[in-house]
Amino acid sequence: MTDSGKKGSMQVGTILIAEDDPDYRQLLSRRASRMGLDVHQAANGQQAMDALKEHEFDALVLDLYMPEHTGLEVIDAARKIDPDVQALILTGSASVETAVEALRAGVYDYLTKPLESMTSFELALSRALERRFLVKENKRLFEEIQRLAVTDSLTGLYNRHKLQDSLDTELERAKRYSRPLSIIMIDMDKLKVINDSFGHAAGDEALKLVARSIQRSIRKVDLGTRFGGDEFIVLLPEADREEAAAVAKRIREAILGVEFESGKLSVSMGVVQWQTGFDTSKDFVHAADEAMYLAKRSDGERLHVFAAEAQGPGE
Repeated sequence: MTDSGKKGSMQVGTILIAEDDPDYRQLLSRRASRMGLDVHQAANGQQAMDALKEHEFDALVLDLYMPEHTGLEVIDAARKIDPDVQALILTGSASVETAVEALRAGVYDYLTKPLESMTSFELALSRALERRFLVKENKRLFEEIQRLAVTDSLTGLYNRHKLQDSLDTELERAKRYSRPLSIIMIDMDKLKVINDSFGHAAGDEALKLVARSIQRSIRKVDLGTRFGGDEFIVLLPEADREEAAAVAKRIREAILGVEFESGKLSVSMGVVQWQTGFDTSKDFVHAADEAMYLAKRSDGERLHVFAAEAQGPGE
């Protein structure tokens, strides 16, 4: 059962009020609705349990002792769904033992019936919701900080730090299980000409367009990174030289097809598969850089695949 309350922009959260006394439940629901909350009601513990499966709640207001399930049982079930949900417990038979039990269960506040005033209910509920939103915002900010720490701010691709971490992990896996691993080194052609002729804003836009083409052309398991300046690296787990070359061709075709108002975009690319002759990750990246340089030396817009036996022909 749902109380429509004050819908729309005034809502500041969704709550469940579970209380087996219908008059008291309605009293609490009306008060919560006036606070701008979306209020759902339950007449017993089972209805509360069912409501948890159908809705996401910011806070729970639960009678401690209800038919079917107690308030603490409902909280335990709710926290398995959302560990950050906040809860208020109401009881007419308060004791130190029940208060301690409720607090150990993660209850935000413990209120005895009859309440001294509805103001105390509003205050406790408001503080519980504030804590809920503070926890959510802190998590969001932490995730954003983590994302920014491994992301290039201009292109949105992963940065060099993330590449190194992933490269170390994938190299260890490739060595241990004899699995293929390849990288593509990508260098933009004539970015300096774009910067000098049209300004650095145009150069930044060109970098973003190239990055977007890379991201759209690689597999989900691949890691697209901005290596620095006008260079990009794609790390390709479980990809041999031929498979990596196919991905590189897709990237090159995507970039050549980009509409860029300041001129044509193109890249030079080197592809290399990891082999036991590379002692370190630096050797691996250096080989890709050498392959890319050979493509670059051929007037750019080329793809060069590094062969294990010898440096294979460019394309």
